[in-house]
Amino acid sequence: MAYKDILTPVITLEADEAALVAAGEIARAFDTHATALVVAVHLASAFADDQRPFSEVLADLARGSRHEAALERAKIIDWLDAALHDFEIRDLTVEAALERHEVLAHARVTDLVVMARAATHAHARRALIEQVLFDAGRPLLLVPGAFKKPRQWTRALIGWNAKAQSMRAVSAALPLLKRAEAVAVATVDATPSPTGHAQAPGRELAAYLARHGVRVEVRNIDSMGRSDARALLDEAQGFGADMLVLGAYGHSRAQEFVFGGVTRELMAASPLPLFLMH
Repeated sequence: MAYKDILTPVITLEADEAALVAAGEIARAFDTHATALVVAVHLASAFADDQRPFSEVLADLARGSRHEAALERAKIIDWLDAALHDFEIRDLTVEAALERHEVLAHARVTDLVVMARAATHAHARRALIEQVLFDAGRPLLLVPGAFKKPRQWTRALIGWNAKAQSMRAVSAALPLLKRAEAVAVATVDATPSPTGHAQAPGRELAAYLARHGVRVEVRNIDSMGRSDARALLDEAQGFGADMLVLGAYGHSRAQEFVFGGVTRELMAASPLPLFLMH
């Protein structure tokens, strides 16, 4: 079992370089196909960071092939041309990606989607993340945009709560977990229940992973007054994890997703990559 296809939506090089780096590292590790999906956000777009005066929009349109979105695309292409791993390049406007849901057509036929968390184009970025995470049926690796140092992707911490989303994340992450040097299953304030954690929380998942050839240990964490997200992050950083694997929780309210508490807290500020599955 391995990843054969990795997709990275890219809006700007500055904000999304970390996602391209991570996608390239994983693609090289599995010797697999990688695609950069360049999502163009024009000045006139409702998804642009700020609304420009009409005169600026007209001036940008008058530049033809030198308009801002085209210049940004050229920077992305230059980076990809120099990358250590080859990327296929596809193009979408942000309106096609989100309003016509075309990003899903690309995401559903890939093994892993890699995206960056960044402040630029926040509206478009959040919408892309939500569509991929909740509607694509594929795992999402969300990396902090400001963190670009190389990773080996050989240490992982699993945030385990014995729920279906959590197991989906573990199953989707198996190719990375199987090649990892060290994996820890972490629970927070876990208590046994008939439909959740067994008498020894985390042990059944560890046994399952071991049967798949994963080197794994179990860590039962006492939150000691911390939020679950903070407890998991502290444990992951202490473990030296390259990523935190966990289920993503949320529900739709008036067609806008509202994330659950742990998901929301980690997606807002995690210094570590998050391997997520809904």
